[in-house]
Amino acid sequence: MVGAASRLGLVALLATACLGPLEAPPGAIVDPASCDQLGTAVGAVGPAERKLLGAAAPYPADGLLRARTDELAGSLTSRREVAWAAVARLLAPAPFAIEPGAGAPAMLPTWHTWYDGDEVRRLFDHLVRTRTAEQLRTRAPFTDGELDGALAWSPTAVDELPTWPAERWSALLASLTDASAVHGVGGLPRVGYSPAAARHLLASYPEIVACHGQPAPPAVTDAPTPGPRRVVREVMTLASCQRRQLGPYFVGADETLIAEAAPAGDGQGVAAVATHLGQPGAAPACQATRCEVTGPAAVWLEAIGTRAGDVAVTVDYLEANPSWAPCLAAPFPLDAAIVKAEWRRAELEIEVAVHDTSGPGLAALVDDTWPTTTPMADPGADTIYTLGLPEGGARYRLTGLHVMTKELDHWLWVTLWWSDRPDEDFGADRPAAIAALPGPWRNYKMCVVTAFTEDAVVPGGTAASLAAALAQVHQQAGPSYCSNPYLEQGEGNARTNCIGCHQHGGTTVTNPSILGDEVTYPGNGRLQVRNNFPADYSWQTSHGGLGQTFVDELSYWSQSR
Repeated sequence: MVGAASRLGLVALLATACLGPLEAPPGAIVDPASCDQLGTAVGAVGPAERKLLGAAAPYPADGLLRARTDELAGSLTSRREVAWAAVARLLAPAPFAIEPGAGAPAMLPTWHTWYDGDEVRRLFDHLVRTRTAEQLRTRAPFTDGELDGALAWSPTAVDELPTWPAERWSALLASLTDASAVHGVGGLPRVGYSPAAARHLLASYPEIVACHGQPAPPAVTDAPTPGPRRVVREVMTLASCQRRQLGPYFVGADETLIAEAAPAGDGQGVAAVATHLGQPGAAPACQATRCEVTGPAAVWLEAIGTRAGDVAVTVDYLEANPSWAPCLAAPFPLDAAIVKAEWRRAELEIEVAVHDTSGPGLAALVDDTWPTTTPMADPGADTIYTLGLPEGGARYRLTGLHVMTKELDHWLWVTLWWSDRPDEDFGADRPAAIAALPGPWRNYKMCVVTAFTEDAVVPGGTAASLAAALAQVHQQAGPSYCSNPYLEQGEGNARTNCIGCHQHGGTTVTNPSILGDEVTYPGNGRLQVRNNFPADYSWQTSHGGLGQTFVDELSYWSQSR
């Protein structure tokens, strides 16, 4: 930790005689241009950029996808269709909250509006700094109202900073002269969290802190007690008699969906929820402030205002086979999504490696490892997603993007990578809707995984180049495959599947161990070896440093009380 507390306006708080001087907490807001850059990595979304963007755009999850789990494991065609549809949702343009009058449309792909690690740290700092000594000692969970308030505060946080006078704000707006500059407002995130994912990590801080520094939970354990798993929580403003549709959601056999409407925060809104089974518009099976549906069923919901105001609608599952996530409050909700991006500098004559993912190219890989010596290219902003960091910062290109969405119980795993031959092999079946999106997304290829083992039979009619590539990496009814040449560097990493490595999220297991120990982690680490997923497939609570950040924040504010 670095930085003087006086720079953060905390002098009065920290002047307690018995404490002596304290360093600033690790998640405190500091202007990115200040000397300390406390809690802000190079290229992170700062408070000013967040004001421009507004609240992060939610991921519009497909609530019925769980019903197709077995189909997806057995059909390569279905997997790729579902994955391209998820990509379209991730890339859908999200407009800025404030129109800067830029020389290019003020919008970003949905995923590029999400919260990076620094923003999660700032949100946590904002939440814990108002805690009482007793709440800090007992690690009292945040209430829904507190979490709502923190997420609403984030776009206004820059207004608290004296380092952002009107002149500087105007200069930032004036600098957004082209698409690359507009893209730069989204920052240079290594990892990005959808609003639901960020909220869930914040809500899970007591469990994350309790697991931090402790031995990992056992890999195999008895099944957990079925408990409520939050699917979605949506706050809305409803007029009297106004209706708002939500869903649909799939409820499996022996599962129960619970939908409930309640006033949001201190609001006076009152609403009912109505459940419609089988199709939207069907006669409601239930209409009340709380409804339950036992599966199997497809459920459409309506929120119906009975007294005008803000209401919160929550949807929970009581699952037949719940995931075990002992280092989180519960498994992630349905609309949680996490991305991991690979950025390469677009200046100083730095070029981009060109990877051959064709059938012959994959057959030529040595020891299942992506080559480190490749042809090079210098793609322009019209063919690769490019950004320039705000206020005259450096320019970068996006070469790869990992995506995980909680639309399936064990997540949907998709990865994109740039290619100089984008319409071949893993890009041969790209839907026209992707190519029509704003930006150079037609130049990215894609692979997908939905399970540890999958049927990889290539159906007739598959593009020849895609069929040839798949034949090199898939085994019929064997371990699944999906590897990104820009993100999966390292020995043996060209024949992995995302899900196999991430099942160990929340532990201290390392990637070289997973890839190198065939006895403990068979199938090049691709096969399921645990039924206990400490952090529900997320590495950020352990390897990502989030747990240490939470511990440091709590320690700091506990000393200040």
